[in-house]
Amino acid sequence: MDDSQTITFKINWRLVSLLLALGIVAMLLLWRPWSVHYGPNNRTISVTGQTTIKEAPDEFVFTPNYDFTNADKTAALAALTAKQAEVVTGIKKLGVADKSIKTDSSGSRDYNYDDTAKTYTYNFTPTVTVSSRDLAQKVQDYLVTTDPTGSVSPNAQFSETLRKKLETAARGAATKDARTKAEQSAANLGFKLGAVKSVDDSGSGGIFMPMMSRDALSVAADAAQTKIAVQPGQNDLEYSVTVVYYVK
Repeated sequence: MDDSQTITFKINWRLVSLLLALGIVAMLLLWRPWSVHYGPNNRTISVTGQTTIKEAPDEFVFTPNYDFTNADKTAALAALTAKQAEVVTGIKKLGVADKSIKTDSSGSRDYNYDDTAKTYTYNFTPTVTVSSRDLAQKVQDYLVTTDPTGSVSPNAQFSETLRKKLETAARGAATKDARTKAEQSAANLGFKLGAVKSVDDSGSGGIFMPMMSRDALSVAADAAQTKIAVQPGQNDLEYSVTVVYYVK
């Protein structure tokens, strides 16, 4: 009787083929041979895309100024307090909310050359912010009657909501401008653009407002009888994006 035994292995070639295929796919995904690998010595080109958006401002900020000088400190403070109550009350009657009114007061003491006589000077500067041109006109007409010094015309600016909306649009235009410039340089200089190496999206380069005339900024002696129109015009929002491309 023959006690020898024979062991037979059966290979599932379908399973082996599947495992090999999965291994190859995994290696390809890991190595990505179709991708261009850039090193620190690869050449690059840096371009800056720019754009300017013009838009009518939707926020008006008033900062009138009131000065009170008196040799009597108590009298100077009393005049400041009375004017502050008058102006704030008058502005609120026009429909301006409490949250849109800020008050700032300061004071100093001045000596003459002989170091004896002295005067006290106090200053009151409210900041009033409104989002309606009609209300801005009413506020300006009222402030003219309160005998301020300096400007009674508002600073017309973009609200935070509008500024973000404009920056979103400007960012898209600036990045397209950067790509156009890079492609133009590539066509002119005989190279091809590769992947983006870095982007400096520092954002807005600034908001520029049209200059107001001297007459509109100053308070004339007969300003109480003169209506100065609130004319905001358009503001410019400038935006820039710097993009660095690899070249090949």
